[in-house]
Order: sequence, then C-alpha cells, then structure tokens
Amino acid sequence: MDVKSAFLYGTIKEEVYVCQPSRFEDPDYSDKVYKVVKALYGLHQAPRAWYETLANYLLKNGFQRGKIDQTLFIKNQKGDILLVQVYVDDLIFGSTNTEMCKAFEKFIKDKF
Repeated sequence: MDVKSAFLYGTIKEEVYVCQPSRFEDPDYSDKVYKVVKALYGLHQAPRAWYETLANYLLKNGFQRGKIDQTLFIKNQKGDILLVQVYVDDLIFGSTNTEMCKAFEKFIKDKF
C-alpha cells in the first residue's frame, strides 16, 4: 500500500527556510523567505518525520515495534497476528485473519 503524500504528514523539528519559488514571489515581500513547518518532499528530514508520525500512530493503536527491525510493526489480537513492514512511504502488511488486513487498510486510509 502506497501512502499518498506521506511526507506531508510529518512535522520537522529543525528550523528550515526556503526561498520563494520563481513566478510565485510575493511582490510585497520579494526579499523574504518561508519557514518550513511541515515536511516537504526533497528535504533530508522528510522521511524521518514521516516515519516518526506513522510509528507513533501505530504504537498508540496497539502495535509493537520489532526488536531487531525498527520498521516492522506487530499487532496481536485474539490469537491473530498482523505484520506491517514500512519502507519509506510504502506499507506491506499481512495477517492470519483477512478481516484484520481489511481493517488495517481502512485504519491507515482514514488517517492518511
């Protein structure tokens, strides 16, 4: 599952400034720059900010992070297991119960 516009959900902690894009300059403030608050594609901080946002969301909702692989998330529920592998903005998931997979897909799409 590809999370659309994933990097835009992350919030960066560092102070980052960008120039006004050409042809989109504010004529009243042409010498000003913008302070970036949300992660943007192309920023070095963007993948980390997205991962932290996703990881916190999963952990708050009953998932456990893998001990060896920090991009693996596991949820045990009533004898079934759901595994979620994160790779940048892609999620690969599977479960012993197909309903858990359907519920997880909705869970992610509702948030992101």
